[in-house]
Amino acid sequence: MYYTRAIAKRVVALVLLATATTVIPFVWASGAPAQTGAPFTIDPAMTKGPTDAPVTIVEFSDYQCPACRRAQQALSVVLGEFAGRVRLVYKDFPLRFHAGAEPAAVAARCAAEHGRFWEYHDFLWITQPAFARDDLLLYAARLGLPREAFAGCLDTGRYRAAVAGDVREGHAAGVTGTPTFFVNGRRMVGIQSIETFREAVQDALDDLGVKRP
Repeated sequence: MYYTRAIAKRVVALVLLATATTVIPFVWASGAPAQTGAPFTIDPAMTKGPTDAPVTIVEFSDYQCPACRRAQQALSVVLGEFAGRVRLVYKDFPLRFHAGAEPAAVAARCAAEHGRFWEYHDFLWITQPAFARDDLLLYAARLGLPREAFAGCLDTGRYRAAVAGDVREGHAAGVTGTPTFFVNGRRMVGIQSIETFREAVQDALDDLGVKRP
């Protein structure tokens, strides 16, 4: 698995969140398997950036994966540098040997019901790997989320099937470990430097004929 013990800085992110789920076409990188055109299901609450951005970064991640935590800083920098031209799509891919990853993913989706996905997402990276039930409830309380409603969502596993759906889509796309990214279809596996992300985004913009600022 693409996994490391490194620790990264906190990413601060805040967006207006929608509730509907959409499907966007996925363009495979050259040389990929024959599933060309297979769609990813995208929850707008788990996206950041304009829907019409020319470049989409799809991130398959695991909240208990230290390598995924480290990747957040590079993503934050690139999103800032290419503001308005890049959209980030978060997809859950909890690894089986991370017992807390699936509950954390469900909790983040429960927070999304109250428009706080990205803030809760950031709490999970900061506090990794403290994902016991009481911990997850505490993070919700710190964000001012209604305890009873959040606890009910978490305890019933309301979004477990949605998380599993992301995992299936990841497997279909060739994801075997975390973090894995797709930049307009170009697969990038493991921790990526700011420079590598920057180059991938700029290459995608150049391919589309988008002029440099």
